[in-house]
Amino acid sequence: MSITLLGIVAYLGFLAIHISPHAGGSDSSGYLNSARLLAQGKFFAPVRSLPENSSVAFGEMAFQPLGLRLHPTGDRLVPTYPIGLPLHLGAAAQIVGWNYTVIAVNLLTILASGGLLWTLARQLGLSPLWSATGVLWLWLCPVFIFSALQPMSDLLALAWSLAVLSSALRVRDDWRWGLACGAALSLAVLVRPTSALLVFPVLIALGFQWRAYLAVGAGGLPGAALFAFYNWKVYGSPLVTGYGEVWSAFSRAYFVPNLLQFARWIPVLFSPLIILALAAPFLPTARLRGYKMLAGWFVILVGFYGFYYCAGETWWYLRFILPAFPALILATLRILAATEQALRLTSKKTVIVAAGLLTISTAWQLRAIQRLDVMTLEQRERTYPDSAHWAQTHLPANAAIFCLQVSGALFYYNDFLLIRWDQIAPDRSSSLLTTLAAQKRPIYAALFPFESAEALKKIGGHWTKLSTVGQVTFWERQP
Repeated sequence: MSITLLGIVAYLGFLAIHISPHAGGSDSSGYLNSARLLAQGKFFAPVRSLPENSSVAFGEMAFQPLGLRLHPTGDRLVPTYPIGLPLHLGAAAQIVGWNYTVIAVNLLTILASGGLLWTLARQLGLSPLWSATGVLWLWLCPVFIFSALQPMSDLLALAWSLAVLSSALRVRDDWRWGLACGAALSLAVLVRPTSALLVFPVLIALGFQWRAYLAVGAGGLPGAALFAFYNWKVYGSPLVTGYGEVWSAFSRAYFVPNLLQFARWIPVLFSPLIILALAAPFLPTARLRGYKMLAGWFVILVGFYGFYYCAGETWWYLRFILPAFPALILATLRILAATEQALRLTSKKTVIVAAGLLTISTAWQLRAIQRLDVMTLEQRERTYPDSAHWAQTHLPANAAIFCLQVSGALFYYNDFLLIRWDQIAPDRSSSLLTTLAAQKRPIYAALFPFESAEALKKIGGHWTKLSTVGQVTFWERQP
């Protein structure tokens, strides 16, 4: 036990020094900007537009940083992302401060995910040894670590989905677990609205027990009320989220290519041993409601994101189906446990076999983590706060900064006037420059390499390069 505890502490400590707590691109800056608003008791952020000019005078999204979008009224900005993760971040910030809130939330979520997976494995009849093996597989999965190293909702969505599934299995024995199941389900939906799909595996787990359904409904009511109120207050409708109209991003044309990508990457992330999960439906245990619940959850979530346009583009987009990974892990463990029983292995032999498999899969996953360059994330993301600090110390307070990729981070760390160069209306560009000159605002640009040439050309004029901070170059436009 002491060795296990020491290993857990070492794992968490190692991840802690590699976690990127920074407001960076669209996702991380969007969640942190939203969390700060909620901590201040606000739903909206002010639009930083030019005085005496409409916020849409030079383009509908010209003053809209990444992670936020313009309210239809035009006088405020609203968060793009759901409220769940910002609530967790804001609550943690009250205890540990904003510099450590991401680290605290992510470490606790990692620990909760491991504990809940172990609990679920034990509920399904797996031994402590195989249950611990499942936790190690999850914790070494490159997509899990990728999600654990930054402020994004994927890790939290995984943890709350495990809480839903584990509590759902207990409801038949004690209907009061339905309260916990409903509360976890509502929190999962607050974190990621597509977690509403958890309703289907919950239905499989509960069967036909009316009291259980009442308990789940009662437990989920406060979270559902918060979800509806927030969306109504911020977006104008209880069922509308900050994502807006998303169905255009789904198509049958993406389904087969995405499934092929999932099939390609999952063995890379877990080792080819995970392919054993395909044999799980042929075991007698597949008829048990716990495994039916897991199978339903995997099929529903993977099937849903199979239609999503970017879900299969690259390995880190498998984070969308991260909450379904425990189903694969538990199915593989059930095959291994069944093989152990069929061979009538002694406890000592089982430990030897498990240790051998763990060694192979651990080596495979560690190699994948290295090959996919997962652990350098914080070094790359440090560009954002570093560039914000450089701007704060080197640019005048009345500067106008043209930007795109770094816009959400600059909005979080600084108070500059930010202009999205990619959203300026073509026929309003000269008018914008004239207005900036009339207000005696010096003009700068903060650009990533992929946007520099196009941005400087679109804005026009003569530019002088001032500095390079990480991946960001700063430019000054000459009068």
